[in-house]
Amino acid sequence: MKSPSKSIKVHINGNIIMKKNATETFIAVINYLEPRKVAQLKELRADGLPLVVPKKDYRLQMKVLDDNYYVCTHMPTTYKKRMLERIAKALDVEIKIEIK
Repeated sequence: MKSPSKSIKVHINGNIIMKKNATETFIAVINYLEPRKVAQLKELRADGLPLVVPKKDYRLQMKVLDDNYYVCTHMPTTYKKRMLERIAKALDVEIKIEIK
């Protein structure tokens, strides 16, 4: 049985980003941080492949980002939170994330 949907609330650079669910917030934050910059962080991987890519690959749960990049969203909310924290640290951006 699948657990109830969770959301995340992200405080970043004095802004708050919170969409209707964790996946939409995850996408919005990566768009805010610029997909091109996140794609350059090759150490960030999901399903053994880069997290953000310029072309959609075989992974089922890939969502389109700004500038026609794609992100793998097939991960639990807690992993999305950790991934955003790793991205922010790598880009030297202050971030605080709450799971709702």
